[in-house]
Amino acid sequence: MRRIGLPEIWDAREADRGFMASLATFSFVALGLELVVDGTVLTYTGAAPGLYPLGWQCLEWIGLGAAWLVTARALVSWSRRRGVDPLPSEFSSAGRDGALDHRAWRAVLLCFLSAVVLAIVLPALIGGPWGFVPVGRYLQLYDAYGAAGWLAMLAWAVYLVGRCAVIAGFLAYAHRAVRGVATFRGAHRIPWGGLVTGAVMGAVAFLSRGQAVALTTVMVCLLLGLIHVRCGESLRITAVFTVLVLAVV
Repeated sequence: MRRIGLPEIWDAREADRGFMASLATFSFVALGLELVVDGTVLTYTGAAPGLYPLGWQCLEWIGLGAAWLVTARALVSWSRRRGVDPLPSEFSSAGRDGALDHRAWRAVLLCFLSAVVLAIVLPALIGGPWGFVPVGRYLQLYDAYGAAGWLAMLAWAVYLVGRCAVIAGFLAYAHRAVRGVATFRGAHRIPWGGLVTGAVMGAVAFLSRGQAVALTTVMVCLLLGLIHVRCGESLRITAVFTVLVLAVV
């Protein structure tokens, strides 16, 4: 993230590490909306289709995804009013126009591919189930709703995009908050956001889904943190890759 000139921002104040920590906290609290459906019949696709028919399930997922998207956008708008914009920072590999050079993109794509491979392979290596999560989820929906299962899959995609937008924001704000404290040389190269997000999301995954998913979540979040650093702390780029990676976790 880079600072916007304060005269251009109405009623703006300097965004210190405390403010960025507050944004990260709000992002994490927003993820608590998932507790509304996590562990209930809504997440057991096909477990009780008579109790939660297709239309109601789609409404729940779309509503939750939309709420997360609105929350993520509101936090970005709030950060801009305080003088911080989710654009490449002064430590990025981007040029003056914000474009990344080929070396930065190569590093970003390498981290992305590594995260996808880890998300697919690592759970099976440590005793978890083997499979490609999106395919397995669609098969469950197809068993429950037949050919109309693709409607639920689209609703799940909205749910996923909204959730990932909030997670990407949490990672970015946490990274910026820690960067405000860690001022030693080379601190900007460390994926602080990935470390914080991995610790928090990994703990949640361990309690709800077991150690295989927890370890996978930690490693994937760490790689997403590296993507955030290599793309110049761009929240937009981080959010896109967060969606692509967490779709397979």
